[in-house]
Amino acid sequence: MIVLEWLFLTIAPCDAAEPWQLGSQDAATPMMQGIIDLHHDIFFFLILIFVFVSWILVRALWHFHYKKNPIPQRIVHGTTIEILWTIFPSIILMFIAIPSFALLYSMDEVIVDPAITIKAIGHQWYWTYEYSDYNSSDEESLTFDSYTIPEDDPELGQSRLLEVDNRVVVPEKTHLRIIVTPADVPHSWAVPSLGVKCDAVPGRLNQTSISVQREGVYYGQCSEICGTNHAFTRAPGNIGRLLSPLWLSRTTQGASHPRSKLLQRAAGAVWSRGARQ
Repeated sequence: MIVLEWLFLTIAPCDAAEPWQLGSQDAATPMMQGIIDLHHDIFFFLILIFVFVSWILVRALWHFHYKKNPIPQRIVHGTTIEILWTIFPSIILMFIAIPSFALLYSMDEVIVDPAITIKAIGHQWYWTYEYSDYNSSDEESLTFDSYTIPEDDPELGQSRLLEVDNRVVVPEKTHLRIIVTPADVPHSWAVPSLGVKCDAVPGRLNQTSISVQREGVYYGQCSEICGTNHAFTRAPGNIGRLLSPLWLSRTTQGASHPRSKLLQRAAGAVWSRGARQ
């Protein structure tokens, strides 16, 4: 039983922080996968440098011990070694810089014609989400608040201090644009599994683009100190399969939610736009 549980935890995607976790959460977007790959590449160079420097240090301590060489040699400089330790680090930095800059610039790219645009507004200490494509003068605004569920009030199976009362629900494999802004102090909308961290600066609109490749529940948080309850400003999102126009209605807690009918009407339009992406 313990072996089966270990295999399940090893194979199942890790979309939330776990006890004694050392690595990153499993990637759900190409951007996060690129970040993890870059980390592994840099770690490979780090291990090579660590082994080489350790070997040089141990060799120097062994061969230049005072018992082996009572009279130390006076070495002023060496042209060859100075050239080598200038060229090789430059080559290593180049191998690190090229993929790093490529990933950095790709993170700043914004989709020109996204299927869905969501506006995230940071408050002390909760988030307000607005499906901007479906706001009109004759209908209720498709906007809702998302509060963290208190520590003493979670349901069975919910993660402690990670769940919210209203999740953001979007389809998978669809181009999304997230517009982030605060209503009071600076915030930062971040979801580790999606590789997203967008600062919310007062008086400005920042935007980022994501395309989630698999369904699941992804937990985020405010990554900018915004006051007393900063640690409880969460941002979970639910990624559903693009199979039915009813996926958007799951942003509510049930059919009795006052916005359920509006969400279901808007879901059909979102589904048709997302399916064309």
